[in-house]
Amino acid sequence: MMNQQFNIYCGFSVNSQHIETALNQTNNILETLPSTLYKSIDYKTTSSIIGAICCESIANVTGAIVNPIEKGHPDLIPKDGKNLSEELLRNYPVGLEVKCTVGNIKQGANLRAGQTRIKSLTGITWQAHHREVRELLGLVWDFVKGTHEFNYPMITAAFYSNDLVVEDWGEISGTEGRNTKVTGMKVSGRIKMGKGWIALLNNEEYINAYQKALKINIK
Repeated sequence: MMNQQFNIYCGFSVNSQHIETALNQTNNILETLPSTLYKSIDYKTTSSIIGAICCESIANVTGAIVNPIEKGHPDLIPKDGKNLSEELLRNYPVGLEVKCTVGNIKQGANLRAGQTRIKSLTGITWQAHHREVRELLGLVWDFVKGTHEFNYPMITAAFYSNDLVVEDWGEISGTEGRNTKVTGMKVSGRIKMGKGWIALLNNEEYINAYQKALKINIK
């Protein structure tokens, strides 16, 4: 289920067809990886893998590039930035930031890799390392039932907003010691993301859950 009206320019053009192609490519790749991989890593690492594959897929279909440095921002930038310095790539002025989440589930659900989470979903929260993320492509994934005995991860939805503000993000945690500094998106930001839906798995259970989680009405 696609929002065919989606069309943005962020230093390069990205439209609904680009996203649909990239999501299909990503999901196909995820299904080729061994199930033992997903069983041996945590959900945060799975999200990182999904995000990395999707970024590469979007870059391939739009003519953009993945930011060449590990801590570069945003994740995707125009190809003109390929040979720029690390200092410039840490905060490049245009591009597309991509965040991935598996969502929040009911306390005590005790789900394992390969078990679908949609019935236990209580909310969707994207995280960032700072509160200045203003433009975001937010992905949601789940272990979706398919033809295999093991349920492989699949991107089940994509949302976008280009008008996020600092107040749409919570206070930064992990500011002491060696913990990773993160901030979670607040309700105000999630509502903005929901209004900018791009793609949804064409499944009533998922559509209803995401409408409830992001307070949107998709017709």
